[in-house]
Amino acid sequence: MSHSKDNLFDEPYSQIKAFAFDEKVVRVFPDMIKRSVPGYDTILKGIAMLAMKYITPASGVYDLGASLGAVSLTIDQAVGDQGLTIYAVDNSAPMLDGLKKQLLQLDTANKVVPVMGDVSNLKMLDASFVVSNFTLQFMPRSTRADTCRKIFEALHKGGVFVLSEKVSSTDLLIDYYHGYKKINGYTDREVAQKRQALEESLKPDSLEVWCQRLKAVGFETTEVWFRAFNFVSLVAIK
Repeated sequence: MSHSKDNLFDEPYSQIKAFAFDEKVVRVFPDMIKRSVPGYDTILKGIAMLAMKYITPASGVYDLGASLGAVSLTIDQAVGDQGLTIYAVDNSAPMLDGLKKQLLQLDTANKVVPVMGDVSNLKMLDASFVVSNFTLQFMPRSTRADTCRKIFEALHKGGVFVLSEKVSSTDLLIDYYHGYKKINGYTDREVAQKRQALEESLKPDSLEVWCQRLKAVGFETTEVWFRAFNFVSLVAIK
């Protein structure tokens, strides 16, 4: 599957539409996320490391908001044949179509199952490892606690939830982040228009709120293992 450079917001728009994971985004998504999420490759490697440590053979692994399957495929490659079923869950049909096309060309070590559905309504069972890589931030705030609770209940004792989120932060950190995007080739117009497009669809919580939420649903240990600007990734252990 071929992908293009992300220039979706490079032309002036009289009206900015809310950001959506549609066909246009799918075509540029790998470039978009690498240039927009600080440390994205490091996050994937960290998830792989955690998967190697905590995944239980023959269990369920859930990649929530899988998009084109980067997390699912990274885990599969890292752990080798463990008899796992890796559920790659997303509510974007174009994203899952892109993942399915990739899977036709790959020989995965474990079973990778694309699942079309809303994370908040997903039934999870027999899980040793759950990842939400920049996904819950797009869900209504009212559903986030219940989703975390469902994840906790689905995990085995000793199971792990890896949560990556863009968090609310100071204007200074946000300014630094916009500078990061400019270093990666985005123009002032692209940065401004992308920010406007995300205002209605991405509602970040603070790091403190996320930590409190995870503790409230029962996770015994929660650690921030990665942070860059206003992007964080946490590991929560049941």
